[in-house]
Amino acid sequence: MAMSRSSSWKEHRLMNRLEADGTSYTVDLVARKATGVEGWKVTIVFIPRDAGDEVESALPNAASTAEVRRLVRDLEGSEQKLREILREAAAQA
Repeated sequence: MAMSRSSSWKEHRLMNRLEADGTSYTVDLVARKATGVEGWKVTIVFIPRDAGDEVESALPNAASTAEVRRLVRDLEGSEQKLREILREAAAQA
C-alpha cells in the first residue's frame, strides 16, 4: 500500500503486522528526497502496535524511483528479512 505526502516523499506499507521478540510492529518503508543526496534516502520504520518506541533502520540510498519500487517488492511481506533488519537496528540503538 503506497501512501504519499508529496512528490519528494514516498511511504509504503511493507507489513501490517510483524511479530518479533514478543512485540508486534507495523512496518513502513519511507523514501524521501534530501538535500545533498542524489536519489532517495531510504528508511524502514518499525512502529510498535502497542507500547514501545519506534525503531528505524537506514538503508543505502536509492538512485531512482524504480529502485525504491524494487526495494518495496523485495521487502514487502518478507518476514525473515524484516526481522533481521529490526534486530540489527535495535542492537545499534
